[in-house]
Amino acid sequence: MERQGAVNRTRRTTLVIALLACMTVSGQPGVIDSLRMRLRTEGNTTKRVDLLIQLAMRMYDDQEDSASVRPLEEAVAMSRTIDYPVGLAYEPCIEAIRAHHAGDYHRAIRAWKESIATLDALRVVQGSFTPLEYIRISYNSAGDQNERLLFYQAALERYARTGPKENMAACYHGVAGYYVVSGQYALAIENYLKAREVYQGFDARGVLNEDQVIGRAYNYWGNPDRAEPFLLEARGGFLQEKDTLAALDCDIELARTELLQGDTAAAIQYLARTAPMWPRFAPLQEAICRSRLAMIHVWTGRPDLARPQIEAINTIARRTDLPLSSANLNCEVDYCNYLYQRAIGQQAEADRYLDRALAAAQALNDQELTMKYRLELSKRYKASGKDRQALEQLMAYTHVSDSLQAITDRNAMAAYESTVMERQSAVEIERQRASIRQQRIVLFSIGGGLVLLTALAFAVYRGKKRSDELLLNILPQEVADELKAKGHADAKHFDNVSILFTDFKGFTEASEKLSPQELVEELNTCFKAFDRIITAHGIEKIKTIGDAYMCAGGLPVPSSSTPIGVVQAALEMQAFMITRKKERDALGQPAFEMRVGIHTGPVVAGIVGVKKFQYDVWGDTVNTASRMESSGEVGQVNISGETYALVKDEPGFNFTQRGKVQAKGKGEMEMYFVASK
Repeated sequence: MERQGAVNRTRRTTLVIALLACMTVSGQPGVIDSLRMRLRTEGNTTKRVDLLIQLAMRMYDDQEDSASVRPLEEAVAMSRTIDYPVGLAYEPCIEAIRAHHAGDYHRAIRAWKESIATLDALRVVQGSFTPLEYIRISYNSAGDQNERLLFYQAALERYARTGPKENMAACYHGVAGYYVVSGQYALAIENYLKAREVYQGFDARGVLNEDQVIGRAYNYWGNPDRAEPFLLEARGGFLQEKDTLAALDCDIELARTELLQGDTAAAIQYLARTAPMWPRFAPLQEAICRSRLAMIHVWTGRPDLARPQIEAINTIARRTDLPLSSANLNCEVDYCNYLYQRAIGQQAEADRYLDRALAAAQALNDQELTMKYRLELSKRYKASGKDRQALEQLMAYTHVSDSLQAITDRNAMAAYESTVMERQSAVEIERQRASIRQQRIVLFSIGGGLVLLTALAFAVYRGKKRSDELLLNILPQEVADELKAKGHADAKHFDNVSILFTDFKGFTEASEKLSPQELVEELNTCFKAFDRIITAHGIEKIKTIGDAYMCAGGLPVPSSSTPIGVVQAALEMQAFMITRKKERDALGQPAFEMRVGIHTGPVVAGIVGVKKFQYDVWGDTVNTASRMESSGEVGQVNISGETYALVKDEPGFNFTQRGKVQAKGKGEMEMYFVASK
């Protein structure tokens, strides 16, 4: 009973996490007030035009047709008078803003592009609060995610060739946003980090914004520990800039971090702390904050506390358009109402709101939200006995999920192929150099250097032998042979690979009690033992990540190992760790305990990187295997239902069925503990 209660609490917390979407609070009162003060004393100069443009761009709100147009019109009129090309380059932005507010997003995109092209011709740097940044909002509102990606990728190539290099930051950010929408959070974070690196040279505000969105992406990915430092860094920077609203935005995302860590009370405190600032928020931002609080109250079983928030949101929605997606990201008004109506037993009204939420997500081409709403709708149909409709929604959900996974795999392949092209060029250059060196050696030997040539040949042979040994220590034999023969190795798809993850419990505590040298020696002892075990079973080591160890059975030669062999290896690894702990406990020394998880399924495998490249694997199978490890227990080998189906008939194993267990980011999954008889 106690265990079921814990499972229910975990499920409830996970559902709360899924609901708490991120947001950005627009507006910087301190900066805007400063710009207005400076405008009071500035005459009809190019400086005044620049200040007016800064003011307009910082005041831009994609939901309110307003304030930003007036300073832009003044800036353009003055630019004509004083013949200032940079100011005139912003004239299309007036049309872009008005078109966006009118809902004509494609016309807005064309106008933003016109302004960007003129600014590019003038080699104007575009960082935060520029057309290059704002065009992504119109793409997002139009639901043109693929077009957004293509635009920013083309712009990246252009700025890499012609400059300004600083403009690449906004492009990396735009690309990252696409990966967030498609659920590819590792690629999103990679591009946000690239944007941050560029911004560091010229835009402090840009750095803080990237810190914030990196933290947000880590939260989406289910890594609150990595999210928190970025969010705290951003919050501190915004407070230094006296940008209270942006700092409170970080508080809202930090609330999400608390939810990921299971602390609902702390999350509510973070959100409640923003309440005094709501009167200063735009209606959309207030609605987002209130909806987050309402959702948490519903999912923690307190709909009475959610009711005033729901009523306030609906009041705002009646007087102001509250789109599902905007510059402030998600404002799930309909979904919030669905949750509340369902909680108070008004099923028909709840279903009406859920239908509206799904229609809005589909109109925006937001695959993540569409998946979430379809899955919820399928559950509602199932609960009401409408099995056919439930199946239709579930099939549609599965189709979108498979599409996202296909995108992930294609991008992994594309990234791999890109590095292969770079490596091919490097190999060709090296071949040419080798040819020149060989010609020099031949010429030298003709002149009487035969003895030296023999010595050089032996040295080359010995060096080649050593390099071959090193290559085999990095890559599988088959991949190394292909790389040497062709200058590259093709990425390959494997249908049935068993991924094994391990992780040490107590690593942090042990590291505090051991010297750095002792800690590394103990890790090395354990990992060397793992290397011996997996080698005996024909399993391929992929990598170690800190105190985690990852290997895979069934590649690069599918017959090299089996799921049974991978499970046997895992049991031997656990046996080694248990014995090792007993030995170190007897000596009074710190020892590690270990969790192991295994999942079997399809992956893409190949070489990544140009420097220090390695053989790696991609795909949802890897993520699921990681969840098997994190959802396991110390001293146990935890396997998925898919792996169980492949090894259940092995007479040397005993299985303990765990039932449906909540796995972070995966929902409930069938899991089994396996042990040797």
